[in-house]
Amino acid sequence: MSRMKAAVRRLEETRVGAPAGRVARRVLGRERTPSFRYVFVVTYGRSGSTLVQGLLNTLPRVLMRGENGFYLLPLFHAMASVDGFRHTHLRHHPRAQNSAFYGLHVIKPRSFVTMTRTIVTGHLLGRVDPQSVDVLGFKEVLWYRVQPAETGPFFDFLDRAFPGCLYVLNEREHARVVGSGFWQAKDEGTVLEAIERVEDIQGFLRRTRPERTLDVRYELLTSDDPAVSEAQLKSLAEFVHGSCDDHLLETMRGTLEIGHGPYPFGTSRNRRERRQRHSANH
Repeated sequence: MSRMKAAVRRLEETRVGAPAGRVARRVLGRERTPSFRYVFVVTYGRSGSTLVQGLLNTLPRVLMRGENGFYLLPLFHAMASVDGFRHTHLRHHPRAQNSAFYGLHVIKPRSFVTMTRTIVTGHLLGRVDPQSVDVLGFKEVLWYRVQPAETGPFFDFLDRAFPGCLYVLNEREHARVVGSGFWQAKDEGTVLEAIERVEDIQGFLRRTRPERTLDVRYELLTSDDPAVSEAQLKSLAEFVHGSCDDHLLETMRGTLEIGHGPYPFGTSRNRRERRQRHSANH
């Protein structure tokens, strides 16, 4: 039994996270040569990212999940912490039982890469049959939490954990984002700083991974000009799925008509206006 399989078995025996353990075991056989392709939507809150999520889920054999608190970032921090600690203390004889660092040598930073792929893949699949999916991913709005100094190492980590992963870079007019319900508890300067940080990251990805990035924009996806919207839909389908025939394009057009997000089609703005009218009347 491999060390990875033994670790999963121990996890199941503790009965802590047993369902995740079973999912992990289902995908362990894929770890040497990953069968899935991965795509991540890099954006900020209220950019229309849930619409992009819905459009991606319209594509055949694509499973695009929503936000998850961006737990990939703490996993990267854990690996970086172990790597730095090993670098400092491997000289202190960790193979010796009387060493304060006994066993440190068996903690391999690269194991974080393998297990990150296993954990995230299991979470993305959930109860979905792995044989029914070719492309997995999620959209996230917390990319601004990646600090400038760690940008390069973090995306190197993602590339190792999810080989060949694609990045959909989603944007929206700042004025519409700042005024949305998602950011109401933040001052405008804080919101703009977060948006600009994500756009810095998007620029980094365009420069360093141009063949694996695609730009989409909410205003273009939802344009009243059918040719403009169609061009965006086709580019998204071809980038992730590899092709886009007339039937798929029509299906994606149908998805555009469905409300996406907690308050779709301006509902959050209407709720805010109703509250303001209520306050004025009382």
